[in-house]
Amino acid sequence: MRYIANNTNIPIPQIHNIETHDGGTKSISMDYIEGRTLENAWLDMVPSRKIAVAQELHGFILQLRELRRDSNPTRRGNARLKSHTREFMPSSDLIAHFNPHLILKLDSSNPIMPQHGPFGPEDKLVFTHGDIAPRNIIIDEEGHVAAVLDWEYAGWYPVWWEFVKAYEFCNDLPGWSAYLSIILPPSHAKEYMSFALATRFAR
Repeated sequence: MRYIANNTNIPIPQIHNIETHDGGTKSISMDYIEGRTLENAWLDMVPSRKIAVAQELHGFILQLRELRRDSNPTRRGNARLKSHTREFMPSSDLIAHFNPHLILKLDSSNPIMPQHGPFGPEDKLVFTHGDIAPRNIIIDEEGHVAAVLDWEYAGWYPVWWEFVKAYEFCNDLPGWSAYLSIILPPSHAKEYMSFALATRFAR
């Protein structure tokens, strides 16, 4: 979160302290943000205000896309693909790491499913929030975004990852999914369908 605060103007709570407790658990002390979650405010908002919020969030996503990573290794995991590896790997190899996990879930979970090719090797890594959802967005009294919360899953992921995760976490809030087309950069429907199938059959 400090990285985001230092390199963007995305509103996030200021971190004051990080403590490690007995047993290895950690706690973070940060600012309390006044306002309502977008989830709670959504039904009270007029369409023009919803569009304005979506445009604000789109601007924040573009700022994340402009961040540049260094050559340090990137921690790899399967990002909720049921099994976790925690060694570090060069970031240039991270996209290749995604393919076997996703393809394995698709091809081994259902023997009648067609074989799926890997996601494109040309997909670059971009900084990704990983959980763009109304519950993680605070709105102030004027209807503007006061804070974006829950950066637990943030990191460097393939360019399509923000899209597929936003739709995976998309809740039943009426009309929310329609505004994702404003919030997110150009969609990646093929990757979303493959990922949705993979996670469905992995359960």
